[in-house]
Amino acid sequence: MLSTILWFPVLWAVLVILLPLKQEKSLKNMALVGAISLIVITALIFARFDPSQSTTQLTEFLPWIPPLGINYYLGIDGISLPLLALNSFLVGIAIYSTPIGISRPKLYYSLIFILAGGVAGVFLAQNALLFFLFYEVELIPLYLLISIWGGARRGYAGTKFLIFTALSGILLLGACYAMVGLSNSAAPLSFDFVDLKARSFSPTTANLILISLLLAFGIKIPLVPLHTWLPDAHVEASTPMSVLLAGVLLKLGTYGILRFGLGIFPAAWHRFAPLLAVWAVISVLYGCLVAITQTDMKKWWPLVL
Repeated sequence: MLSTILWFPVLWAVLVILLPLKQEKSLKNMALVGAISLIVITALIFARFDPSQSTTQLTEFLPWIPPLGINYYLGIDGISLPLLALNSFLVGIAIYSTPIGISRPKLYYSLIFILAGGVAGVFLAQNALLFFLFYEVELIPLYLLISIWGGARRGYAGTKFLIFTALSGILLLGACYAMVGLSNSAAPLSFDFVDLKARSFSPTTANLILISLLLAFGIKIPLVPLHTWLPDAHVEASTPMSVLLAGVLLKLGTYGILRFGLGIFPAAWHRFAPLLAVWAVISVLYGCLVAITQTDMKKWWPLVL
């Protein structure tokens, strides 16, 4: 079931490209059918999910690259399920709100579905490197969607988004390898979350890894002063892409902090909690004060968020 919701958007993107549909209205209708199907699959997952259980459910496991500790390991819990549903719903909204007359519609709709698959992979991954892979995959279609169908400064906004997100990925990848290489455990090489949680770390090591994670995901949330890419990307992106960007893509950072920080380093999280609270308050107040001076709703909205 989880593999279905993960790979269905990718397969639908391939169909959109390969089928000999030339009229834009037909392409949009086909994209809407795919989006509705994605919502139906999400509803089926909700029906099979047991909210009384706190463990990861509907898990799928397949060894992928065992020497590197990478497994195709999917699962879902009470944190990721609502976000997965939000992703499916907003993909439908973005496609429905796309106006007729858009250039290169085949590429446009296919990139939206690839983006949906990448975001779903982030919420489903139970292996840190698999998480990183999907975390980076969603970068490419969003960059193209901003750079090709954005506003007048779309090239600048897309490139800025790409640089900031690439830096976030570098910090995340370094933290993932540090979780294995710097732990005090002699356990077999594995990046599965369940195995990472079982590893032990010295307080100093845990603090350093958590700082790297906070910076990586702080860029994605984004928190002040790591936020400067967002107003440009949000303003220059088309309105449907702004819906996806504000509605679900910014949630990847918060989800990552909870999944990695609180899930793997609870002791370090407890030590950093007061500083994180102060950082969050500063970001909220800064965003609200800057939003007061804005005259563009698309620039005001992400600052308030």
